[in-house]
Amino acid sequence: MIFVYNFNEELGEFIEIEIKENVPLFELLDSNKILLFVDVHGEKVWVWEGQNTSTRMKFISAQEAPKIRDKHDFGFTISSVDDGDETAAFKILVGLI
Repeated sequence: MIFVYNFNEELGEFIEIEIKENVPLFELLDSNKILLFVDVHGEKVWVWEGQNTSTRMKFISAQEAPKIRDKHDFGFTISSVDDGDETAAFKILVGLI
């Protein structure tokens, strides 16, 4: 199971996104957004940072990510992923591979 959150710059927090069935996760990626993916089975949290996001957004989202992780499981690890420099594991998660 995967949960997806979008970072809301005005509120300074992540808001959960409802995922529609049969819509690949990579379609959510937008260079103007910071998205957080909680991979329950992989016990991992991914923070994907779009290339057009500000340093301020990245800083605040990095502070907020542990709060979302803790809602799901304290033991999950958090990894940051940059737009255009995604790891193979992240690409598999969102369906790019």
